[in-house]
Amino acid sequence: MNVSSVDQPYRLGDAPGAVPVLGNALNIFRDPLNYLPSLRHEGDLVKVKLGRETAYMACTHEVIQELLHNPRTFDKGGEFIDKMRIILGDGVGTCSATTHKRQRSFLQPAFRKDRLAQYTQVMQNHVGELIDSWRPGQQVTILDEMSRLTTRVTAQAMFSDSKVGAAAIAEVQRSFPKVWHGVYRRMFLPVPFLHELPIKANREYREALQRLDDVIATMVAAYRADGLEHDDILSIVLAGRDEDGVGLTDEQVRDELMTILAAGVETPASGLASAFWLLSQTPEAEAKLHAEVDAVLGGRTASYEDFANLPYTNMVVNEALRMYPPVWFITRRAVEDSTLAGYPVPAGSSILFSPYALHRDPSLFPDPDAFVPERWTMDSVRAMPRGACITFSGGSRKCLGDVLANQEMTIAIASIAARWRLRAVPGHTFKPLVKAELSVGTLPMTVESR
Repeated sequence: MNVSSVDQPYRLGDAPGAVPVLGNALNIFRDPLNYLPSLRHEGDLVKVKLGRETAYMACTHEVIQELLHNPRTFDKGGEFIDKMRIILGDGVGTCSATTHKRQRSFLQPAFRKDRLAQYTQVMQNHVGELIDSWRPGQQVTILDEMSRLTTRVTAQAMFSDSKVGAAAIAEVQRSFPKVWHGVYRRMFLPVPFLHELPIKANREYREALQRLDDVIATMVAAYRADGLEHDDILSIVLAGRDEDGVGLTDEQVRDELMTILAAGVETPASGLASAFWLLSQTPEAEAKLHAEVDAVLGGRTASYEDFANLPYTNMVVNEALRMYPPVWFITRRAVEDSTLAGYPVPAGSSILFSPYALHRDPSLFPDPDAFVPERWTMDSVRAMPRGACITFSGGSRKCLGDVLANQEMTIAIASIAARWRLRAVPGHTFKPLVKAELSVGTLPMTVESR
C-alpha cells in the first residue's frame, strides 16, 4: 500500500554526521531524542549508516503508515526486534507475519471487553494498597513506585492461583527489571563478546532470565497438572486451540507470557511516571484533573465503572504517552527487494521508525513539546490524520493490550490524584532516560496530601 499522493512526492535523504566504522550509530546512541526527530528535515525516508550496514529511517507519518500496513514485506526484525527476541522468543510481539495471525488468536480472548473489568479490578486493588502506604512528605522514586504497581498487576492477571501465584509474582517483581536492563545493553552495544564477559551485570542478567524462565515453567506445569480454570491469562492461553485443534507448546506459552510481561509492566509504568511529572509542571492541567476526580470519586479509589466518567484523566494519559512513548524506537526488516516511499529498499534491510520522533512533528501536533491534554478531545482526535499517534504501533501488529493499558493507567492516575499530589523535588530536573523503553529514570517526587 502506498499512501502518498501523486502531487506530494517523497524525499530520500542521508542522515548527517556519519563517522568511519560506526556510521550514524554514535549519533543515535549519544542523543537519540534530538537526533532522530531532526532526520525528518533530511527527507521522508532517510538512509542511516549503522556500522557497515545501511538502514532506512521512516521519518514522516505517511511513510510510517506505508511501512505499518505492509507487514509481510516489512516484517518484524531489525536491531530492536532482534534483541527483544532474546527475552520474548517468538511471541506475538516479535513473531513473523506468517505466524502472527495464529499466535494472536491464542491471546485475543484474554483481551476481550468482558475481561477488562476483571483486570482493572486488579489495578484498583493494588493502587489502593499503594496510596494507603504513602505518608505526607514522603519522597518516592516515581518510576520505581509505578513499576512495582504494574508488575504486581500484570503478574496477578497472568497467575491468579493464590497457592502458587504469590511466589511467581514476587519472582517477576525481582527479576524482570534486571532482564529488561540487560536487553537494553545488548541493543545499543551490539558487541557480542562484551555480553559474554564474566562480569556482574552479565551474570545478573543471565541469572534473572533463568529465574523468569523457571517461574513460568513452574506455573505452566502446575496449571497443566490440575487442569482447572483459574480465570486468568495463563488459563486462557493454555486452553486455546487453533483451527486444527492444536494448542501452544510449553515453549510457545513461555514466549507469549514474557511478551505480556514486557508490555504490561514497562509501558504503563513509564507512562504513569511521565504523567505525574508532567502534571507537576502544568498547574492548569493538574487543577482540571483534580476537579474531575473530586467530582467523580470523592476521595475513593476508581473502578472500571468510573472510566467513562473520567474523560480528562484519560486525556492526560494519552498526552503523556504521546510526549514520552515508552516504546520510542522500533525496527522492521525487508523480507524481499521492495520499495518504500517510492524508493528501492533491498531485501534484508533494517527499517527504523520512532514514535517519539513522529509525535514531535509539529505538522501533526502543533507546539509538540507542550503538555496539552486537550489535544485528545473527540473533536481534536477526529481532526488528526489517522495513525498520527503510534504509542501502541499500528496496522495489524498494533498492541493487543492497548485498550487495557489505557484503562488501567486512567484508573491509577485518578485513584492517586484523588488522594495525593506529587511534587518534583527541588534541584532535580527531568531528563528522559533512554533504555529499552523511554522513562523518567530515577526522578524523586514528594507526596503531598490533598
